[in-house]
Amino acid sequence: MNSSLSKKIDLLFYYQCALAIVAIFTFFTEINSYLYTSGILSQPPLYWIIFFGIASTPLLFSNKKYIPRPVIIWCIVFLAVSFLWFILFSIPTEIIVEELRKRILSVIFIIIMSLIFSNNNNIHLWTRWAIFIAVLMAVFNNIYEFFNPIAFNSLGTGGRSAGFYLNPNNDGAALVLGMIFSVSLLQPIYRLPFVSIIGIGVLLTFSRGAILGWLVTVIIFTITRVLHLNKLLYWVLGVGTIIISLGSQWSEELLQNLSLNQNSLERISWFQNVSTSDSEDSADSRLEVAQLAWQMFTQHPIFGNGIASTLTWNMNISTHNIYLYYMADHGFLGALILPVLVYAVIQDARGETKYIGLAFAAFILLWGLFSHNILEERYILIMFSLMAAMTAAIQLEQRFKVGNSP
Repeated sequence: MNSSLSKKIDLLFYYQCALAIVAIFTFFTEINSYLYTSGILSQPPLYWIIFFGIASTPLLFSNKKYIPRPVIIWCIVFLAVSFLWFILFSIPTEIIVEELRKRILSVIFIIIMSLIFSNNNNIHLWTRWAIFIAVLMAVFNNIYEFFNPIAFNSLGTGGRSAGFYLNPNNDGAALVLGMIFSVSLLQPIYRLPFVSIIGIGVLLTFSRGAILGWLVTVIIFTITRVLHLNKLLYWVLGVGTIIISLGSQWSEELLQNLSLNQNSLERISWFQNVSTSDSEDSADSRLEVAQLAWQMFTQHPIFGNGIASTLTWNMNISTHNIYLYYMADHGFLGALILPVLVYAVIQDARGETKYIGLAFAAFILLWGLFSHNILEERYILIMFSLMAAMTAAIQLEQRFKVGNSP
């Protein structure tokens, strides 16, 4: 009887582990969205979420299932606020209903992934190795796309690598997140080369937010001694010399041969001289929508303007800032939505998980200044679930040790 039970437990563990790894290669790499957008597969990303929801049901019978309570509370409150503001302060339109649907789907996705990753350090280890492989694949894709601009998109990205993410900014953010969760898997001697490789991949996206996030993450890992400061200085000096050398020899003819568009050329010029002004379509438009969102917030600071308020205005884009995005919708309460979720998934983390959580929190909170889509992007949401599961596993392990101490 015990032998039969043990085999069932082992099978369930391998099943959960396989499910977690496949989830990473499906959602973190954005391969599902890429295949659908490219017309290779006809099933939209929603079908993949339904599939993993059904596939995760056997885990409900595991005695080790555990979805962190803070995450459940956040999900309930987020949905309650969304429904309440939808009923009281919004006039239902197609855009507003779609926004509500996205929020519901995001909560369902977080819960499903939290269940898949729940309460097993070995599964977390295998999952992080899957992330390690995924980010190396992404860097390879970025380098390949830089020299072959139509490799992943028939229209090309104008020199800004995006790979399966199709959006260079998302690509850069995913690389930084992958680095955060996988760098400590390596022996210290291999960490700096890995971080440098990720840095190259991020640089090829020309995403200023991702590049800044990479720098902030490296600084945090240096302070927490995940990376060694003395070795880092040598690497920075060497890589910096190479970049400066290449930049000084980067002729206009070479840039034209790489099929760089005007946006990419302006970003290269901006990196060469940060004091130069940016393109009107980039900095000026972002500043304009940010100012408009702030005005909407100041006009209704208590309850906001209802959900999707910055999607139904007369601008072609939204805020590019998740804090302003939710503040325009929900007033003061909106400013807390992302920070509270970040706190929910990292609170009381210990050991290595604490350092990962610190870097994760810093990057996500920073990335919120550059994107209003954080709570919609699957490659980010799946990292929230993994972070929550890792933190919960550490807490349960600490309780077990305390309970068994003499």
